[in-house]
Amino acid sequence: MSIDMTEFHDVLFEECLENLDVMQTELNSIDLNAFDKEKMNTIYRGAHTIKGGCAMLEFNIVADYAKEMELLLGEMRDQTKQINPDNISVMLASVEFIRAMIKKLQNKEVLDDTDAATHCAKMQAAIV
Repeated sequence: MSIDMTEFHDVLFEECLENLDVMQTELNSIDLNAFDKEKMNTIYRGAHTIKGGCAMLEFNIVADYAKEMELLLGEMRDQTKQINPDNISVMLASVEFIRAMIKKLQNKEVLDDTDAATHCAKMQAAIV
């Protein structure tokens, strides 16, 4: 007996969009004058959850992108990368990029792995 994994897609997409909303809200509320590790943990967990869920259901383009985002957020959380307006802006753009990928998946559109790789490289290069 095999399980039809497509029945889990809608749940995953909803969970991803909820996590992206939380990440966006938390990124927008960062106080640059007071480091908040719990806020950074919340943002990091959002990327981690998206990565895991998408990998489990074999949405590997999203999972790979979220993994890179997770790594950079982990470095920001651990203060080896800066939390500054530019890096926050890059992370917000990355949240929107994942949101767009999830919406495409919801509409049963094919994701462009070249576009994701290009956007990921820009994200990696922009974070200082």
